[in-house]
Amino acid sequence: MIKRTGEIVLAIIGLIFSVLTQAAIAIIGLLMTSGSKGKEGLATFYNNYYQTMTEREIPKSEIPDPDRVLNFVQTLSWTTLTGGLITLALGGFGIYYIMKNRKPVFAGYLFLAAGIVSLLSTALITFIPAILLIVAAILCFVRKPKSTFSGL
Repeated sequence: MIKRTGEIVLAIIGLIFSVLTQAAIAIIGLLMTSGSKGKEGLATFYNNYYQTMTEREIPKSEIPDPDRVLNFVQTLSWTTLTGGLITLALGGFGIYYIMKNRKPVFAGYLFLAAGIVSLLSTALITFIPAILLIVAAILCFVRKPKSTFSGL
């Protein structure tokens, strides 16, 4: 029986960092979009948005529409939240299957899927946690138990 401590540690660290990052992105995005609801919030957002753009000396023709920015942030936050839940489920099941060496290859596929979902759902922001999950998946695929060949 081969110990899978490395895979478990990498998967847990990658899963925790990935889910925390995805939750932070989702919360910031949802707070930003909910704060701009109503006439006062939207007017404040527009004023701050245009003021920031003019302070940075961006030409008016190149400034994106604030409604498009809000829609993008809202879409990104919901995508990140959904991706975080999927990553948590895939990573959790992967850790379950790698414990006590139940199904290491299946756990590797789950870690690989969790890393890819984490990477894509955050627009490549969770690069390092995704790499940790993918390395755990590669270790699951590559590490095999030593053969117990004992005779001639």
